[in-house]
Amino acid sequence: MFGVERGSAAWRVLVAVGAVVAVVAVTAPAFVLDPIPARLFTRFVALAVVLLGLQFVVGASGQLSLCHGVFVAVGSYTAAITNTTWGWPIWAGLLLSPVTAFVAGSLVGVLALRIRATYLGPVTLGVAVAFPMLLKRFSWLTGGATGLPLLREMDPPAGLALHQWNHVVSVAVASVAFVLMRNLQQSAIGLSVRAVAENAFSASTSGVDVRATRVRAFGTGAAFGGLGGALLVIDTPIVGADAYDLFRSLGYYAAAVVGGVGSMVGAVLGGLLLIGVPWVLDSLGSRVGPNLVFGGLLVLSVALSPGGLAVAVQRIVRWVIPVRDAVPGRPTDSADPPT
Repeated sequence: MFGVERGSAAWRVLVAVGAVVAVVAVTAPAFVLDPIPARLFTRFVALAVVLLGLQFVVGASGQLSLCHGVFVAVGSYTAAITNTTWGWPIWAGLLLSPVTAFVAGSLVGVLALRIRATYLGPVTLGVAVAFPMLLKRFSWLTGGATGLPLLREMDPPAGLALHQWNHVVSVAVASVAFVLMRNLQQSAIGLSVRAVAENAFSASTSGVDVRATRVRAFGTGAAFGGLGGALLVIDTPIVGADAYDLFRSLGYYAAAVVGGVGSMVGAVLGGLLLIGVPWVLDSLGSRVGPNLVFGGLLVLSVALSPGGLAVAVQRIVRWVIPVRDAVPGRPTDSADPPT
């Protein structure tokens, strides 16, 4: 049968080549486009990381999160506060933002579980509504509605403009994030998360701590959202409370579902939607708001293609490059030769 066998040497080469081509394709716009359109691609990279966390929470762990924008904001404010208030370099904010977002996500997950697991959706919705008010209440730290700017942007190497260097850094961080997510989903932790999502009772009888697994999964998704939020600050060096209202969280959720939950490809497609839809509407001079379009796309996706756009893209790729699963018991290309 024609095709590439999953897990074979040819399969690994194909995946490696595809990854390199994808990184080059995403990096190139910063060097061939003017600064303003190039920055759209930088924002797309950051949003792909944001949705990477949401697809893990909603897709892999089967939990509903309507406050993902809160964790993105936590990451953004972590980067801005450490840079502007504490004088730390932006690199420090990038490293710390997933940690603070993980803590915030874990707290929300614990709160919802202590009330009742089925109330996770309403709890996250309430958090999304209340969070902008908290940001304005603690304006001495967050800058309130005025916002908090970055005072120390990254210094680009010789020969690179600032927007080019910001883009290169964003692509590098996003590449690491996608590799980490792929490894996480294939690890024992990822398998336990999926087991709990599929059948919590069976998972518990196998020795899996269901409550702890759900909280860790929620916190992990929030951590990726926080990292994406820090990358957004690199692109737009100011963060304000009004930028992270309820509709921002709902927009993230809609983009994740339309792109395809539970799929890293879906995170990329969702990021393209978050950038592409407002750009198209603005180019056409339309008075229709992006939120209305996202709402319509969400309804259509649920009705016509529950797997999102990722399913269609994967079908096209498999039609172009047929991939077949490895036959059990058959030695792979990497197996030791018989002696």
